Amino acid sequence: MGSIVSKIENCTETTTAVDATLSNNNTTFAVTGFPGETKTLFTKQVTAISDHLFKSEPTVDFSQTKFPQNYSVSTIDTGSIAGGNLTVRKFFINYLFPYETAADDTILFNSLGESNFAASTGKIYSYNIDASNINSFGSKKTLTINGDPNATLTVRVRINGGADLAVTTAVVKSNVSSSTTIPLQIVDTNIHVGMTVSGTGISGTPTVASITSTGITLSTNQTLTANTTLTFSGSFTATIGSNGLFTLPLLFPATTSSLIYNIILTEIASNSFAGDLAGQSPITIAINQYAATTITFGITNNNPPASGSFTLSQTSFTNSNEANRNNSLELSSEPVDITFTASTSAAGYSIVLGAQEFETQRWSSPAAVPGHYLTLFGGTVIYFSSFSIVIDNSQSTKVATISCKANIVFHGSSNQTTNLNVNDIITTQQ
Repeated sequence: MGSIVSKIENCTETTTAVDATLSNNNTTFAVTGFPGETKTLFTKQVTAISDHLFKSEPTVDFSQTKFPQNYSVSTIDTGSIAGGNLTVRKFFINYLFPYETAADDTILFNSLGESNFAASTGKIYSYNIDASNINSFGSKKTLTINGDPNATLTVRVRINGGADLAVTTAVVKSNVSSSTTIPLQIVDTNIHVGMTVSGTGISGTPTVASITSTGITLSTNQTLTANTTLTFSGSFTATIGSNGLFTLPLLFPATTSSLIYNIILTEIASNSFAGDLAGQSPITIAINQYAATTITFGITNNNPPASGSFTLSQTSFTNSNEANRNNSLELSSEPVDITFTASTSAAGYSIVLGAQEFETQRWSSPAAVPGHYLTLFGGTVIYFSSFSIVIDNSQSTKVATISCKANIVFHGSSNQTTNLNVNDIITTQQ
């Protein structure tokens, strides 16, 4: 007579025949009766799994039957939606036989169990920050920590093996004489208890003991002048807000040397790190900052001909740019124009082409690279083109003008040098 289709999630079901006959693992039913007779076809009970309940009512749908008005349903519940504790619903499916034959009816059940874990307290569940590399100009990133409202942990941001990162600053509002109470012009929301305070006139390494709407209280007395700028850094206590989040903007300054910053998250209450963070305290998040890298194209005079070394108009060309940058994505990226002269005034000698053809492979690299590309240590990739050697032997000083273009496709993580030995591509003869 018909089919039974169930869409269930996080619950179990039990289907029991009453007047109908069930088959195919309780997915089809059949029943006989006289027109005008009502029979109970079957019952179906859905039960939410452990730690789950029905936040929306389990339903049954007769829209895919020929005579939906001839079906009726009654239910028995354990718990209720209104009480927020519905865990079991039992359906009784009834059918009034019509005066016209019906077949191929489909009865659809839809039951979704949802989690009902008891609210926890004091737990930290996750963190989020863009941990991608920082360029030499610096960057701003935001650390977000998810946890129970009012849960606490310790946060510290520092250079690996070095100084703490300055998190924020504030300006002293009025003169302070040997007091722990420091009035501030503006109390920045990024000042937190436990931060170390530094600035002109600060004695020792005081920390923030408390924060008010007008200023801060320090761990030791200080004598300060109005308009003094204070800097806040170091380990501090982070408290999760009522929305379940703690956020901290971090400004990473420009650098001329490569650095690694460590963001260190540490439990205060034992076992307060939960979920994926459980058992991991302290957690260290490493973020690399790279100084700009310089690629040097050196011109050397190794193994000069018998007439002596060439005089070079220029012995190096350089290109500085951001480390780990894919220049192929930068529309403004321009190739390095490598153009120089090699000359000789040796009497009776002319400049001629050398033993090696001028091509990419003439530039030194960790390994020979076929084609136009050269790969250096640190990931730098260079594409060479427009090779040219023009020789003029018409004057007493013979001159070869040598040129090519070097497009740095990818700037690697460190300074690198590649050399061209001019004596490979030109020489002299009598």
